[in-house]
Amino acid sequence: MPKTQRIRDPLHDLIEFGIGEFDQFLWNLIDTREFQRLRRVKQLGFSELVYPGATHTRFAHSIGVFHTARELVTLISDRIGEKFEPEKAEIALAASLVHDLGHGPFSHAFEEAIKLLNKDNAKRKGEKGPPKLKKHEQWTSDIILGDTEVGSALRSRGVDFQEAVSKLLIADTPGDIYAAVVSSQFDADRLDYVRRDRLMTGAKHGGFDYSWILANLEVGSIPLAIDDETYSTVDSLVLGHKAFQAAESYVLGLFHLYFAVYFHKATRSAEKILSAVLRRVGTLCAEGNAPLTALSEGNPILTFVQNRDLDSYLKADDFVVWGSLSVMAESKDAILSELSQRLLSRKLYKAIDISDHFEGRGDANAVAHFRAQLTKAKENGDFDEVEIFEDQPSRNPYKRRGYGSPDALSKIHIMRADGSRPDDLSDRSDVVRALQEKSIYRVYVRDEKAKAKIEDLIRRMEG
Repeated sequence: MPKTQRIRDPLHDLIEFGIGEFDQFLWNLIDTREFQRLRRVKQLGFSELVYPGATHTRFAHSIGVFHTARELVTLISDRIGEKFEPEKAEIALAASLVHDLGHGPFSHAFEEAIKLLNKDNAKRKGEKGPPKLKKHEQWTSDIILGDTEVGSALRSRGVDFQEAVSKLLIADTPGDIYAAVVSSQFDADRLDYVRRDRLMTGAKHGGFDYSWILANLEVGSIPLAIDDETYSTVDSLVLGHKAFQAAESYVLGLFHLYFAVYFHKATRSAEKILSAVLRRVGTLCAEGNAPLTALSEGNPILTFVQNRDLDSYLKADDFVVWGSLSVMAESKDAILSELSQRLLSRKLYKAIDISDHFEGRGDANAVAHFRAQLTKAKENGDFDEVEIFEDQPSRNPYKRRGYGSPDALSKIHIMRADGSRPDDLSDRSDVVRALQEKSIYRVYVRDEKAKAKIEDLIRRMEG
């Protein structure tokens, strides 16, 4: 007999799954092997090296995203009444729950490592360029459609349902209001992780009035137009005019959180070292020296680097990486051993912020010139392969979208005070309109010798 299931969440308090058929179906998704794996993949990867409280997982985040999506879908149902489409809503809710299944260990750092491995393999084979990077969204789709427990559970509601969930998650833009709940600039994913990451890190950046935003959400009709000529309309979530400041705070808060937390120099340094570790494993395997990694033959990291298969991918998680680092720290390969030991003992490469150094002194042009000089120095053999790491994270605070397609659903819309029509937030807010994409360029150095080389390069540029 079905029973109500409850999860106590630090952000949302009680998240409940009732005795209804659909809620029980969702609970079965949570019980699958692939979903339970998310307990062993931390939401913020190496951020706990800076913020010790940031140990929350993609498991907790995924359930929080579902809870937020359910709040938004309930609101849509209340606002549009008979126009509500339960089938589309259920697809969106299932997608919100499983949206992060395809994240590898340490998430984006693992993705970056795969990119480097692809590049190295293409170079060895004499190919013009590496294959297109398979991002976590595509891995999620493979898990959903594959011979997996979660795939089987989704298929129990029909193959069409299973495929619709996958299609929604890999789409570039939302196709309707239900898909926009899962993927847009104002989706359940962002609405959860901004608040959750702020709570768990203790960061004071990123605050916004979620309850006020929810109370002022409406459903409005958005025109789809080309050259100012409307050819159709589509329903979208729209904020009432009283939530104007809250909407600005949301955009600004998310933007600030990226530079305070996600792009923190220590976190990025650790990510660069992990990418170098995995790249070194790939090099040793390609040279026929896999035993030098000290990893056992069936280690998921080793088998994934060699085979890039879904089974190895699913066996890899943060715990496997940490355990493997302890083994690789004893490797007879000096590079692999040192990099592994550095991560285990938090002996990170130090950051030199090149963009900060040239601020007000040529800025982008000066940075570009420095990068060109550094590339030349590397080509001349002035640096060994792991002496320095380059990093250039960037964030666009708000993406301006057109109205020529359903891509308009990705916008944040705010209703005019007279209720006549909604506008793009960037058209109404001087603050949001003034925001520009921000980029940081850093070089991480292994030791004082490497630091001196970078500083000498800067001096020669300026002199």
